[in-house]
Amino acid sequence: MKLVVGSWFSLPRLGTEEFRSMMKAGVRYEKGMGFMLTPGTDMREAVHLIERAIGERVELYLRCYVCLKEACGSCEYLDVCDRRSVSPMCLCREHSSSDGSFEAYVSAFEKNLAE
Repeated sequence: MKLVVGSWFSLPRLGTEEFRSMMKAGVRYEKGMGFMLTPGTDMREAVHLIERAIGERVELYLRCYVCLKEACGSCEYLDVCDRRSVSPMCLCREHSSSDGSFEAYVSAFEKNLAE
């Protein structure tokens, strides 16, 4: 199962203990929306719990911090990156290799601080 950090996803109905464990790991839940992994989620624990609940491997993907598009699809480090332990403030290929990428990153950071 492919999960993008910061996007909603569905899971089969969980038991009370499994649901509590997900909430304790910092997984966000909203009725009608489902579950979401956020930067505050304990990714290692959440992935372990989700894999146990669905019986298949979970592959995490990150969003670009600047444009919010999926950043991992064209990343040259995809095969060696442990997305359970890196910062969710990643950059897509477009924003990591362009002139002005640092300025775009700082601008996105300042925008997030203002919110």
